[in-house]
Order: sequence, then structure tokens, then C-alpha cells
Amino acid sequence: MSFIEKINNATCTLRLKNDWLKIFTCPVPSSDFVSFVGIATIDAPQHAVLSLLYDVDVATEWVWKTAEMRILQELSEDEGRIIYQRVTAPWPVSDREIITRSQGYMDPESSEIFIKLECVPDYLPLNDKYVRVPQLEGAWNIIPLSDNQCRVIFRLHLEPGGEIPSWLVNIAVIDTPYHTLNNMRQMVKKEKYQTAVEAPFKKSPKEVIQNYEQFITE
Repeated sequence: MSFIEKINNATCTLRLKNDWLKIFTCPVPSSDFVSFVGIATIDAPQHAVLSLLYDVDVATEWVWKTAEMRILQELSEDEGRIIYQRVTAPWPVSDREIITRSQGYMDPESSEIFIKLECVPDYLPLNDKYVRVPQLEGAWNIIPLSDNQCRVIFRLHLEPGGEIPSWLVNIAVIDTPYHTLNNMRQMVKKEKYQTAVEAPFKKSPKEVIQNYEQFITE
């Protein structure tokens, strides 16, 4: 069972709440680093959010602290992509490299989209200029609310690797969902994202991991 399926809002802490966003931090068994759950109402159609997520070339403009992101491999059919990401860190902490496989699923009845993020740290040889993140698990859920509004749930947990104290990471953990989702709200207004992209998804309601209902009603 993945950490996303194990998250229980009874053990999570509401860290931020406003008229469009809630952010929780949640403990993860056997880890000193907390995860986050960000739940945003975005005033844009679902396909605009998906178009932005699919446009890897502009990730440095809106994904918090991302200095570089590129596609390493487009996998066959609906098996997803392998993505490289470099995240900046303040001196003297080294930048982190993250290599993930992202794979999309769609519930054919509700049209909810679920994009699963899994770490594949050994995909490339290590680079001694950066620290490779050894573990990561995350997800995006994009739920249509109307023709011009959707709900976005962004969840993530990672082990940053290297020598970095957990208390320092945990203090700043809500910065990632707050700034990323706030930037998303602005980016999806651009004309280029008003046209739906042709993204290959596995169509199966069984693969769309939700487990967020309690967070929405909190």
C-alpha cells in the first residue's frame, strides 16, 4: 500500500487555509520527513491544468524552486514519462536531482484524472554536483467541478538524501504546495492552455487513488 493510500487526516495538521487553498502536513511511518496534501480550487477548466502539467518546458516558471525539468523518455502507449527535475537549495545545501516516472489514469465515469509520481533514482548515473533524491512518491488529482473550475489535489512525500536536518525541511514543507499551486492559478489563464492536449491515460476507476474526501470537508 502506498503512502497516499495510508494518509489519514486524523494524524495530519492543517497548516494553511484560505478561500481557495488548504494545505496539510502529515507524518509518514518510518520517516523523519513529513508529507503534504494541498487542495486547491482552480478557476480554470480541468483540461487547462492538464495542459500545463504536460508542458514540461515551462516547469521552471511555476513549479517551486525548480531550476530545470526535462523529459528523459516518453514510454510506450499509456505507460507515462520519465522526468528529470533539479530543485535549488540555499547555500550550503546542495541542489537536489529528482527522477520520476509519471503515469496518468482517468475515471471514465467521473472524468477525474490521477497522475501518479514514482521515484526512479537509478535511471541516470549519479552527478557529483548534486544530491540524488532516493525516494519520492506523489500524485496529482484533477477533478472537474464545472466547465470553468476544477479541484486540484497535490500530494508528495520525499526523502531528500544527503546531509540535511529533517526539522529544517519540515519547517519549509508547505512552501512547495503553496507557491506551486498559486503559480498554477496564474499560468492556466494563458491562451496556450485553453486547448486540450492529447495525453494517453489508462482508463480505469480502480487505478484512480482518491483518499482525500476528509481533507476536502475539513
